[in-house]
Amino acid sequence: MSAAEPTHPGPVGPATVITLFRGQHPSPRLTQRGGEEPVPDPGDSALHQRLADSAEELFLKHGRTLTDDDTAEAYLIALDLFESMLEGARVTGVITRDGHRELHALVEGMKTAPRLV
Repeated sequence: MSAAEPTHPGPVGPATVITLFRGQHPSPRLTQRGGEEPVPDPGDSALHQRLADSAEELFLKHGRTLTDDDTAEAYLIALDLFESMLEGARVTGVITRDGHRELHALVEGMKTAPRLV
C-alpha cells in the first residue's frame, strides 16, 4: 500500500465526537439534514470567541498560549495540515462534499483564535 492511499477505502460509520462547548451547543444552528446534529453557523462571532477560548484553555493546560507568536504560528500550521487532510478525505469519499464544506468553515473560524485571545 502506498503512503498516498487512504487507510480506509470509504466512510467508516459512527465516530466519537469531542465536544468543544462544555454543557452548551453553539448557536445559531443551520437546518438539520437527515437527523444529523445541526451545524453551527461558522460566521457567528460568538462561536469564534468560544472556539478561541476553548483552544486557549487547552494550550494553557500544556503551558503554552496562543498569544505567543511562535505558538500561534504552529497552531495555524497545524490547522492548514488538518485542512489538507479534510480535502483528502473529501476526494477519497471518506466525507461528503457538504461535510467537507461545513468542517472547512469551522476550521476557518478556528483560525481566528490567536487574534481573539
